[in-house]
Amino acid sequence: MGLQDDLRTQWRSGGMVVRLILINVAVFLVLHLVDLPFWLANSQAPDLLRWLKSTSALGTLLYTPWTVVTYMFTHSDLMHIFFNMLVLWFAGRMFEDLLGPRRILGNYLLGGVAGFLLYLISYNLFPVFVRFTEGSTILGASAAVMGVFIGIAAYRPDMEVQLLLFGRIKLKWIALIYVVIDLISIRQGGNSGGHIAHLGGALYGYMASVELRKGNDWSLGFVNLLDKLRRPFIRNKGPRMRVEKKFVRSTVTKDAEFSANKRDKQARVDAILDKISRAGYDSLSKDEKDFLFKASDGKP
Repeated sequence: MGLQDDLRTQWRSGGMVVRLILINVAVFLVLHLVDLPFWLANSQAPDLLRWLKSTSALGTLLYTPWTVVTYMFTHSDLMHIFFNMLVLWFAGRMFEDLLGPRRILGNYLLGGVAGFLLYLISYNLFPVFVRFTEGSTILGASAAVMGVFIGIAAYRPDMEVQLLLFGRIKLKWIALIYVVIDLISIRQGGNSGGHIAHLGGALYGYMASVELRKGNDWSLGFVNLLDKLRRPFIRNKGPRMRVEKKFVRSTVTKDAEFSANKRDKQARVDAILDKISRAGYDSLSKDEKDFLFKASDGKP
């Protein structure tokens, strides 16, 4: 199997986390591969990055509104994309296993948008950023990744993960450390806007999880809305062949049996979640992980 087939297989079966990582890596590679021949020839390369990264300059943003989305898939530095994808893989697997692939897409996109909005408001409101009246720029998946990471940490705060140097630590403490670091780092270095955006993504992740517990599913609702908006643009491939199955009364599950099956399924989910709280996600067997994924996909 060639590289192209491997990538196609990963895209189809790897889940939403893998798809998000593949998109980020693809954009990163394209930018650098396009730039490389011009660098070798010691000539000016086309500035593709300017059309993907976003800005705090309202006038410029008015003409490049798509950058509110493209910025969160764009990186110019190798270490930047490496650490962003590492955290996305770490937090995203837990998120996707517990809450499903569609919600992780919603948290990623809305976390990135929330991070951008907090950055945009801050750079146009606070006097300390007045030196950026021409507009600063922003790029990277960090805010979107924080939406995923803080989202799962807020949803399962007592879940424990195994860290190489520190042993088993609850997710809530790791999330708190990340947030504190960003709060402190706003005043240090030259990436104040980035740290502000991180906090915006974290804020969305936290609020979305709080609302999900109340029955308000922001992320899934947003992804469902996107599906409705893109439906008219999907070419109709014609009616699909329909297979009719003859109705047999004896095969219909009775109400009592259905209720019993539902209770048994919920009891097993609760037992698995209790096991995660006690021993961490890695303690689950493959069957338990598969069952939890199927039970949680698309349902709160």
